[in-house]
Amino acid sequence: MACTALQAENLIINGDFETGEGNAFYQTPGWYNAGTGSNQGTNARSDEGAVVSGSYSATVIDRYNTSEGKPGPLMYVQKTNYIIEQGDSFALSYEWKPADQYWQRSTDTVRFVLFATGNDNVGGPVVWSSELTSDFTKGGWETVKLVSDTTDVVNSEAVGRTLFVKFYGIDTVDSENGNPHWARVDNIEVTAVKN
Repeated sequence: MACTALQAENLIINGDFETGEGNAFYQTPGWYNAGTGSNQGTNARSDEGAVVSGSYSATVIDRYNTSEGKPGPLMYVQKTNYIIEQGDSFALSYEWKPADQYWQRSTDTVRFVLFATGNDNVGGPVVWSSELTSDFTKGGWETVKLVSDTTDVVNSEAVGRTLFVKFYGIDTVDSENGNPHWARVDNIEVTAVKN
């Protein structure tokens, strides 16, 4: 059965990171830092090397420890205004690229997690989640288009809950040593899809 767009508009606020008064999370509307750094931490948005010259993008670092599940200093989280319905899945698209020579193209990547909590608060108990991870980069700006797993979305605990979205950079070999590895993310879109 074909999927059809349930809601054409982007569910993400400030997915191009153009709105804001500075580079800190608290100055970047729509985004909260759930990582180990402060919500006032810098690098929520950067005007260096965005898709369009002179515009902004998000800065990610590969310090999420995949074996222990611990966040690094930057983990972008957004509470959308969308209420999950029975049968929903979600289409995700964004652009990303390595931002320095230390980003390892064969081990570092970007992961998005769509999720819902039992109390509709970002720190509440997670009742559904779907991980969407980029392939490893070839270098330069690349467009990623992914669709969430519908079998998880339709569980009864997720229906009627608010959709949250988070993303972060990871090193899949859990390297915590040496220089931090940076990448950039831009033009994030999440749309609801009905099967």
